[in-house]
Amino acid sequence: MEGLLRNDPHVIGKLYAAHLPAVRHYVLRNNGSVDEAKDIFQEAVLVLWLNAKEGRFHDTAGQDPGGFLFRVAKNKWTDVLRSAAKKHMRVMRSDLEQPMEQDQADEDQLDRLRAIYGTLDEKCRTVLDRFYHQRMDLAAIAESLGVTEESIRTIKYRCMMKLRTFRRAIAGGQDRSA
Repeated sequence: MEGLLRNDPHVIGKLYAAHLPAVRHYVLRNNGSVDEAKDIFQEAVLVLWLNAKEGRFHDTAGQDPGGFLFRVAKNKWTDVLRSAAKKHMRVMRSDLEQPMEQDQADEDQLDRLRAIYGTLDEKCRTVLDRFYHQRMDLAAIAESLGVTEESIRTIKYRCMMKLRTFRRAIAGGQDRSA
């Protein structure tokens, strides 16, 4: 992990050599191309790096970087398969066409969301982090916390409802869902 955090080319090269073939095989087997596999793997490495940088990934705690990379890549490829591009839908506006004011508004909205997310209790943040960021299923979260899956489902629901009550604050005073 230290080599990854230092952006050591040797360590990053070893990650690619050891784990890219499995991701490439998975993507090719699931209607993808070699270039798409490389893109997906690159995104997975970025997620690993970000998690390591934020202290959420420790290979000494029994987490396997290869397994983590594969799970992230698999989830990202599933998202691609579900996306508009793979369904041959036409995208009306690309992110590159957004005006700079919109970028700033999006950043402001993310900052407000982060602040509100920070007000949630530890249990809420733990469940939501594991579900949305680590892509753990509810059963795995329940097992890791020593509670029932139904308890995790209820906690997740209540936490999301708390976030939804702040929808106006997140949207900057305007409820955009109305």
